[in-house]
Amino acid sequence: MSHLPSPWHVDFGDDGAVIHNGVTIAKIPIDANAWKPNAILMSCAPDLLSALERLAHPMADDDDLDYAREIIRQAKGQQP
Repeated sequence: MSHLPSPWHVDFGDDGAVIHNGVTIAKIPIDANAWKPNAILMSCAPDLLSALERLAHPMADDDDLDYAREIIRQAKGQQP
């Protein structure tokens, strides 16, 4: 199973959010619960998978952990 290539982006508009990578991946309407945080989390999905794969590798190191922490920060919508 494969997902659409990253990076995924999220654009917010008057009627909700669109997650895309050049093509629309998902639309989240404003009336959905927690639509902004959900859109941000969904747009980080490929990077979150990559971070988990790096951490699960037998040769994972501090750089991999730092990468995972940065992606988690982004998925939570936190600024650098």
